[in-house]
Amino acid sequence: MENMTNNDVMLRLTQIHKRFGDLEILKGINLELKKGEVMAVIGPSGSGKSTLLRCINRLEEIDSGKIEIKGRVLAQNNGENVAEYVSEKESRNILSCTGMVFQQFNLFPHMTVMQNLLEAPVQVQKRKKEEVIPEAEALLKKVGLLEKKDWYPSRLSGGQQQRVAIARALCMKPDIMLFDEPTSALDPELTGEVLKTMRELADEHMTMMVVTHEMNFAREAASHVVFVEGGVIVEEGPARQVIDNPQEERTQAFLKNML
Repeated sequence: MENMTNNDVMLRLTQIHKRFGDLEILKGINLELKKGEVMAVIGPSGSGKSTLLRCINRLEEIDSGKIEIKGRVLAQNNGENVAEYVSEKESRNILSCTGMVFQQFNLFPHMTVMQNLLEAPVQVQKRKKEEVIPEAEALLKKVGLLEKKDWYPSRLSGGQQQRVAIARALCMKPDIMLFDEPTSALDPELTGEVLKTMRELADEHMTMMVVTHEMNFAREAASHVVFVEGGVIVEEGPARQVIDNPQEERTQAFLKNML
């Protein structure tokens, strides 16, 4: 846990730039996520929020900048100002403390709910199945789905599938949870049950970064809100301050449409 004294910074992004072809999506993003903090990242579609999250988990690679996770460098600039990543093995090691939940639930359709939860701890972390099963059952109970443990995903509602996806990510015992618009594929009545699960995680001081368009969740459950537009951070601060009393015109205009 090197360099963790700095107020327990779990994630530090420094001058993150990312392009797709000629299009610059992220234009020098600087962010710090501290231990136990719930950061909501808000902003219009196409502003770079999801790309930012995917860069943290190396699902996309940055062009320049520095990514540090729990004090360990995942990527940083070389002499030519181009980001270089650590080896694949070290990268997997560093990223093993992160869990991610996507817009689409990405459950394995040919596996039961329980098998979905056991797959990564057993195959990736090489843990014993009998050791993981009680933990998986406890997590399914936590998200209210223990009685569905032998069901296949196709029998579940979208909200139930997303709660299984959250339990599956938690089964890897991550220190940081990343959520990419976890309710955007859900009907409004199913959104509530997923947000309830996420609120409970927030209450337990799980370190979370949530890209979301749910402003009430951002106000109530997040400790910190970041407003991104056009690939830059326009405004950030305590959740209620940013959402109830935004200082920047662009934030004000965005929230007027959202609330």
